[in-house]
Amino acid sequence: MEATIPFGPQKGKLIRKKHGCDCELIKDVKHELKVAKKARLKRIFDENSLINPALKHATFENFNPSEFRQAYEKAKQYVNEFNINEPKNLLFQGTFGTGKSHLSVSIAKSLQEKGYVTIFISTPKLLTKIRNTYNKNSELGEEKIINAIAEADLVVFDDIGAEGEYSGWSVQKLFEVIDQRAGKHNIYTTNLTSAEFEATKDMQRIFSRMMMNSEPIIMNGTDYRKRQFLKGAKENV
Repeated sequence: MEATIPFGPQKGKLIRKKHGCDCELIKDVKHELKVAKKARLKRIFDENSLINPALKHATFENFNPSEFRQAYEKAKQYVNEFNINEPKNLLFQGTFGTGKSHLSVSIAKSLQEKGYVTIFISTPKLLTKIRNTYNKNSELGEEKIINAIAEADLVVFDDIGAEGEYSGWSVQKLFEVIDQRAGKHNIYTTNLTSAEFEATKDMQRIFSRMMMNSEPIIMNGTDYRKRQFLKGAKENV
């Protein structure tokens, strides 16, 4: 009994079994297909995500819940209850350094492990990348970026509002990108308050889209880096 692996890292490899039940052969092929699918999902995540280096290794396992135990549990629950046919969003809002981005990366990676296409996007980096496509020497078009975002099972929009411009091209472009994700699974993180979103009509429109089918999770507290500093200071007293 023999079979050829159709795709993946060992595409074309011939698997042979001399005799007996072909159960092991089927198991081997299924394993290779699973490995190939995981490799593909990781490649899609790596190629399309715009993620800060400090977050590349973020997981649920290395997140310290501290004062944000409820947010941590909500994030884990989101992964456990994820249903591609029942879109649901999370909105992490709060002060700097409280772990909003860390939890969002953890959600994206966990769902990727479950076989879903996920992308993590730093919105300031996204706007810069789109602007760069307008350069006549650019090899990457805006449409390709937008399509990759549109087709993912889950997209994390991180640091909304961090670009500091609450009107003009950046806000309009961000609205377009978020709007075309309506009715799909999204995670949003922001340091802006609802009052800051209400400051201009353009930001109001973005906030309205972000709140569609979203569960808000508030994470106001001490910056993680400051918590580490204060912890060290106490230990040295």
